[in-house]
Amino acid sequence: MRWFAAGLLAAGTMASPPELRAAREQTLFGIEAGSLDAALKDYMRITGRQILYPTALVSGLSAPGVAGVMDPDRALAQLLAGKPITAVHRGRNIYVLVADRSRARPASPPRAKTSRKRPKEIAQPGPQSTEAEVALSTIVVTGSHIRGGANGTSEVITLTATDMERAGVGTVAEAIATLPQNFGGTANEDTTVTGADRTTNNLALASSVNLRGLGADATLTLVNGRRVAGSGGSGDFADLSSIPAAAVQRIEVLADGASALYGSDAIGGVVNVILKRDFEGLESRFRLGSVTTGKSRDVQLGQVGGLHWGSGHALLAYEYQERGALRASDRRYTRSADLRPLGGHDYRLYFSNPGTILLIDPATGGFAPAFAIPSGQNGIGLTAADLIPGPSLSNQRNNTDLLPRQRRHAGYFNIEQEAADALQIYGEARYSHRVFDYRAQGTPALLAVTPSNPYFVSADGSPLTRIAYSFDKDLGPTLVRGRAEALSLTGGTIVRPGGDWQIDAYATYARQIDVSRNSNIANQASYFEALGFTPDDPATAFSTSRDGFFNPFADGAVNSRAMTDFIANGFLDERLRNSLVMGNVIADGSLFTLPGGAVKLAIGAQARGEHFSYGGESRFYTVAPRPIAPQDYDRSIRSAFAELAIPIFGAGNRTAGFERLTLSAAVRHEHYSDFGSTTNPKFGAVWEPIPGLTLRGSYGTSFRAPALTELGARFTVSGTQLPNVGGGTLQALIMSGGNTALKPETARSLNFGMRIAPPNWGGFSTEISYFDTRFRDRIAQPVTEQILQALTNPVFSPFVTFVNPVSSVADRQRVEALLAEPGAVASVLLPVENYRAIIDSRYVNTATVWVRGMDVSVSNTLRLGGDSLALSANASLLFDYRDRVTPTSVVVERVGTLGNPVDLRARASAHWTHGDFGAGVTVNYVGRYTDTISVPARPISDWAGFDLQLRYEPQTPSGWRDGLSVALNVQNVFDRDPPFVDRNRGYAYDAANADVLGRFASLQVKKRW
Repeated sequence: MRWFAAGLLAAGTMASPPELRAAREQTLFGIEAGSLDAALKDYMRITGRQILYPTALVSGLSAPGVAGVMDPDRALAQLLAGKPITAVHRGRNIYVLVADRSRARPASPPRAKTSRKRPKEIAQPGPQSTEAEVALSTIVVTGSHIRGGANGTSEVITLTATDMERAGVGTVAEAIATLPQNFGGTANEDTTVTGADRTTNNLALASSVNLRGLGADATLTLVNGRRVAGSGGSGDFADLSSIPAAAVQRIEVLADGASALYGSDAIGGVVNVILKRDFEGLESRFRLGSVTTGKSRDVQLGQVGGLHWGSGHALLAYEYQERGALRASDRRYTRSADLRPLGGHDYRLYFSNPGTILLIDPATGGFAPAFAIPSGQNGIGLTAADLIPGPSLSNQRNNTDLLPRQRRHAGYFNIEQEAADALQIYGEARYSHRVFDYRAQGTPALLAVTPSNPYFVSADGSPLTRIAYSFDKDLGPTLVRGRAEALSLTGGTIVRPGGDWQIDAYATYARQIDVSRNSNIANQASYFEALGFTPDDPATAFSTSRDGFFNPFADGAVNSRAMTDFIANGFLDERLRNSLVMGNVIADGSLFTLPGGAVKLAIGAQARGEHFSYGGESRFYTVAPRPIAPQDYDRSIRSAFAELAIPIFGAGNRTAGFERLTLSAAVRHEHYSDFGSTTNPKFGAVWEPIPGLTLRGSYGTSFRAPALTELGARFTVSGTQLPNVGGGTLQALIMSGGNTALKPETARSLNFGMRIAPPNWGGFSTEISYFDTRFRDRIAQPVTEQILQALTNPVFSPFVTFVNPVSSVADRQRVEALLAEPGAVASVLLPVENYRAIIDSRYVNTATVWVRGMDVSVSNTLRLGGDSLALSANASLLFDYRDRVTPTSVVVERVGTLGNPVDLRARASAHWTHGDFGAGVTVNYVGRYTDTISVPARPISDWAGFDLQLRYEPQTPSGWRDGLSVALNVQNVFDRDPPFVDRNRGYAYDAANADVLGRFASLQVKKRW
């Protein structure tokens, strides 16, 4: 399929010669005379272009009717004819309207309000008048604090609201997932539910962004240019599901290091979700979708309303979404952990029903499956002769879900008011409430049965039988329910002290609360009592003399409902709270003027407080619930930053080979109260040798501060059994917790690129970017991320200590001390002598990652008579993803390997419009890669999925059709399964690089009132 992806990339370059310009520049218009604001909205609907302008700029102005087949530029010129407004082309299908001072209004109009969006899009500017450049000073580019968009040293990928509609997506997370630069392997609902992500505690099933595969915690997410409260067990990534898609104006993605501008976390890049704020009228949205195999339905409703008055405006948006769960049984590659029919191995567990009798292996000190309890019997009268050598296997995928059921409410409010000639005040609020539930694997348990149980059978004549058992048939699956609640409040003011200087000061409070409850879990204290292993406890309502004994030797559910209800009282309740309080002030403007233009400076400061708390209670091993040891951390951050842009060549002194040359430098210093200070610079240059060709480059350093939990998480100890070298298993103790000696993760980023957009080639543009990021001192728990290789892979030897409590008194004392730690979790059935390894899985600065590759994007719009054909493609190619787990380990190339980014991801689309109707086709491509975990390594085939859209958008609306848009979308039209992967968790696909939904059809309707 590589030829297909490459072909679509090349398709965007078609029809650029002059002989085809006339053919592509014809569109049928039917815009009625009326207000200029309404006419521009009709123009955007007809052409698919995005026109950016403050409402005050067009307030009170009227537009003539525009009808017939013509060039879209000519139609726009007719709408703006005779008005003090200039349209400036600022990128693919994006135009900015600015005040033209050479054509002032005859009367004193309402003053255009200064934009406070920070950051904001706009690609490289072409030659324009000095007046237009001054007017454009209200625009701020992502990747710069300086208004005017003059820097642009790194590519900014923009997804507009129209792009999201054309893609058929319903949420911000779905829109981000379409980007080839994003890696879906961490902090997402599917990787969390299926256990594919072992690096993130995604308690409330948040959806995040992970640029370049460097980690969700290494990508900074902003909303309207501001930080949001963190999500997850460490509060180190943003939850995209809290953002209402109905309110999104566009999403900007800067896939380059940017800590010199924004501080911590901006290593892989920055994602800035810009919400609508200047809107008038009402807009309603409805979306209904469903998978075609399974019962996962998706319903989404949205409403946006905006109001304007002479000196200000306000907007209110609301969105509701409800989606059903997707069951594991709905997909052939997930319904069973026995993957042999698909070409893999059998990963069913011997913790089963009927159970597996275990004996201690004297060579390893661990438990080994010895006998299977036979199926098809009720456990009464069973003898040792009936037992079957070997394990009994159970499918842990029974009655489980791949995706949770979710219900979400999200709201957004914005208000702005001009308080005086040079003073503007604004406020903003966002709130979301999301609940979820799903079914997880039933409780596996190690049962201890003695002759006091009337069903007792001994396999070896000993008075204790240990059974690896699954309660899935007795209790059903574990039930997981939870909620995520996010709130953000901002108030600020903009002061214009004189000249083109502007001071923007704001304060923000944001918090996210994540709550999760795991229930229907077998409680060890209860099943030990029901088995008769421990005596009847008067503190419980259960009594074996009255209610009988639990029978663990049967096949299926043979025990009474009263008994299973007593056993199923185990639970885990967790509550996380992440919050931040932030004050920010930034001033920017011109210092002086050179022949190439004004030298501009932005300077600012920020104070931020971060807080994290964790608590809850559990009942796994006790009669009464036990509180979870509370964790409460906070810190303060103080920052100062500056940015300078120096135009060497520009409109005033352009010469051959130098249409434009701008140098830029930025620096940010941050001091953290818990670990110290860090300073990060960035330098860049933009050179336009000829019109339509822009070359750019940048170099900078970035960092990620240790999360509060990584520094302060409490020390814990747990027991487990792991594969050992040469086969078999060993019993091990794992130490986990924080590390106050952690230092920041650091990175160096190098970025070069060019943009080709000849001014006489209409809408054609292409962008090529080379990136090189070296990420050092990564904070990780290396062993936890690859726990099954802890004892077998020499890479992890610095974290493993082998012990022998039988022959060494010191080893015995160390193991006993660890087991005595408060909250230590280990089997009471296992003697101290059986532990043979201690694994240190506390957070450390250890790993190094080097990522190198190239992004390529191309777009073009062809006019074919009265029709239009819009072509676009975006591809990300990774040359290297080199990883060194520890400072002493070898460097391993991980690009194109299981669980890591692949070497090629691409997305290409073609959208055709004919009058009121349109159609689009999109292909999503993932290159082939390798399963290096399997022995021998297995190839994983490439994959291409096709999406289709049919839409109806009246071009000459009247009556009920006015403002109407209807689209039918089918994603993965041919219902192609992901490529087979032999995962040891029993899922035959790679959740990091594939989508489990299959074919998904949706109907979306939008109506403006």
